[in-house]
Amino acid sequence: MSTALRPARSPQGSTAPRGEIKALTGLRAVAATWVVLYHFQGQLWPITDQAPFLKPLLNAGWTGVELFFVLSGVVIARSYLDECGRRWSTRGALRFLFNRFARVWPAYAVVTVVAFSLILVAQDIGLRTDVVSPHPAADLRHLASQLSMTQMWGRDTLVGSSFVNPAWSISAEWLAYLCFPLLALAMCRFRRLHPAVSLTLAVAATAPLFLRAFQEGPHDTEVNWVLRIACCFVAGVFVSLAVRGMEERKSADSWGLFLSVVSLAGVVLACFWNTWRRAGDPTVDFAGVVTACYPLLVAGLMLTRRGPARVLASAPLLYGGRISYCLYLVHFLVKEVALTLVWRPGDAPGALTPGLVLAVPALVLLSGVLAAGLHHGVEEPARRLLLALWRRLPGEAGRRRVQVAAVPAAPALVTEARGLRQVLGPPTQRLAAVGGMRQPLPVRPALGHHAADVPRQGPMTVVPRRPIASAAHGVRAGSVPRSAHPGSRGRGPAADGAHARTVGRSS
Repeated sequence: MSTALRPARSPQGSTAPRGEIKALTGLRAVAATWVVLYHFQGQLWPITDQAPFLKPLLNAGWTGVELFFVLSGVVIARSYLDECGRRWSTRGALRFLFNRFARVWPAYAVVTVVAFSLILVAQDIGLRTDVVSPHPAADLRHLASQLSMTQMWGRDTLVGSSFVNPAWSISAEWLAYLCFPLLALAMCRFRRLHPAVSLTLAVAATAPLFLRAFQEGPHDTEVNWVLRIACCFVAGVFVSLAVRGMEERKSADSWGLFLSVVSLAGVVLACFWNTWRRAGDPTVDFAGVVTACYPLLVAGLMLTRRGPARVLASAPLLYGGRISYCLYLVHFLVKEVALTLVWRPGDAPGALTPGLVLAVPALVLLSGVLAAGLHHGVEEPARRLLLALWRRLPGEAGRRRVQVAAVPAAPALVTEARGLRQVLGPPTQRLAAVGGMRQPLPVRPALGHHAADVPRQGPMTVVPRRPIASAAHGVRAGSVPRSAHPGSRGRGPAADGAHARTVGRSS
């Protein structure tokens, strides 16, 4: 999605997004890299000790998952809130769930099966399989729960829940997707709230996470996963509603720059505050307070293309954002394989060697390469294939035909001997130029455009512009005969020389 493209009006009059907000795509790359460095922190500390200003940021890297949850709520709400929230539609809900399944499952399934196979191989050759973290039993029952993305349902702890440690969040997201059609019915009631109220509610939704982090200082594995996904996902939906009400305002860009800069500074300050407060007591972690800054940060980046948004929209971060999901999946598997291979009996789990410390940057780079391969080789092709299969379903194919048929038919252009008349649809819709007034008429879509791409809402205005030469009659096909203009004073069609342009107006 891009804030450069303004929302289009849906048939019901609500706004629907078009395009990609590049700053949010770049933010996904930052969030994924933050989580990766956090997970490699135990092997990076000999390096980060030489740059102590980086440690406060790395210590809070686990909150990048909360940032992902907020982004997920924003993107889902902008794309599907109107479709799923106005009234219940079983087919609409199934369409939404299948779209999300096609997005998240293929790459996740491949990584899960690879991890399951590696655990079986490691057990066969006598390697220890819990050097980095424990896993569930490598059997078909647990594999089925992993592939159905339900392994977290009914569990209280993240430890030992998945073959690939970060996969717990995929199970949490899948639960949020299943609940979203019902959530959308409730959230649509808040569409008319003032943007400031919606943004306040977005921050308030993260209050349970903020208060617990401030008071108790739990580590990431101690925070209830249902609370994490519920608070952040709902916050993301409110952010989407707030931005929807602000995008068309003249002050939106200024507010976006202000919110993005202030919230980003708040994140950095909260990370340093966490390091100061937990000094000497590694049993606590107050980094969760930064979660309250994420709704403001995301809202600000959606409203402006200046400041941090411009940096995040750069080409490297855009590409990183597109492969960020795959990077999030594969990096922990790369870490586990490497540490398992270098581990020797008698060593403490995760024991460091000079060679391993030197190899950690290469492991991070390898994770990025594998993520790119997984994205281009599995994630995108499988998504396109699954969506193509869905579109071939009988009911879905009929719905698409109805949508295409609902687009007004392309008008005919008729050239007559005594002049030119543009006929669009029935005769009652002919272009009239009485008293200098121009009538709004439907406009023929540009050649080569699919009918489904033509807006079906609101009238279009045709303004006479550059004449089109007619080889048949030698007249200009955009001009109006002198008799059509009472005040033309004998000017010919060529003297009238107005330029034709098409202006679309949203209903």
